Amino acid sequence: MGSMFHWNGKLSVPSAMRLGHDEARADLVKAMMEGGPIAKAAKRVAQLCLPHFEREEKSVFPVLALLPDLTHGILRPEMMDVMPLISDFKARHAALNEHHQSILSAIEAMLDAAHKEKKREYAEFAYNLRIHEKIEDEVIYPTVILIGDYLREKFAS
Repeated sequence: MGSMFHWNGKLSVPSAMRLGHDEARADLVKAMMEGGPIAKAAKRVAQLCLPHFEREEKSVFPVLALLPDLTHGILRPEMMDVMPLISDFKARHAALNEHHQSILSAIEAMLDAAHKEKKREYAEFAYNLRIHEKIEDEVIYPTVILIGDYLREKFAS
């Protein structure tokens, strides 16, 4: 799979995705330092989300990095290097949905704790993290599958 990652020295991972994960990590650290019920709930969210973020960064981000070229009609044979990532993603998709349900439950617990403690900033963080998970389910994951289908169709000769 190495060739794709060296087109021009590096793979251009969507910065919005990377920044979103970095911000969530920082907010989780802050929430875990809060103490009390918020910290306990944030620790559970971190246990679920941090490994989840790492998996996405390794398997989803490289696929999404193809979008700028694909939207301009640029196709390179080495783009097919992402196909094992997409195949693995599709194989794990059902389990991923269950995992997202666990994450959403943990986020809801953090949201409840933030409301009970009257900590608006942590409630907003939990709410935004819930939106992040919905965007993954409804937009990002289908996009990964579509990219795979598109590449398979274009290089099927």
